[in-house]
Amino acid sequence: MDVTFFGWMSHFLSSCLNFRLDVSFFGWMSHFFPSFLNFRLDDSFFGWMSHSLSSCLNFQLDVSFFGWMSHFLSSCLNFRLDVSIFGWMSHFFPSFLNFRLDDSFFGWMSHSLSSCLNFRLDVSFFGWMSHFFPSFLNFRLDVSIFDWMSHFSAGCLIFCPTV
Repeated sequence: MDVTFFGWMSHFLSSCLNFRLDVSFFGWMSHFFPSFLNFRLDDSFFGWMSHSLSSCLNFQLDVSFFGWMSHFLSSCLNFRLDVSIFGWMSHFFPSFLNFRLDDSFFGWMSHSLSSCLNFRLDVSFFGWMSHFFPSFLNFRLDVSIFDWMSHFSAGCLIFCPTV
């Protein structure tokens, strides 16, 4: 549980099936390591990303209102490189600056909306998320090997290691 309202994650190291909710309202990610199919909601309102490393097709909503990007290894679209080595996106919208690296090795996202700052590393080896919202700070490691979450919400600290 690492979102404002609710969230879940079921992670199997053998089959690597990962569901998680990790946005202000709702979100999910279904990750299959054999086929690398990744659905994810991680925005203020809504968003998704469908990522397959074999075909490298990437749809994502990652801005305060809405946005999408279709990325192919042969050609990149909409200020983003998301390939097997590294990737980044620098997106300017009227009130926020969004940097993101989300790739098989490393990644980060720096998201500042009027009152929240969000850093995240979510990769195959390690990752973290530092999320400043009006009343909570959220650190999380969510990777194929291990993950943990440090969640501050109005003075409460919750560690939830899941494997």
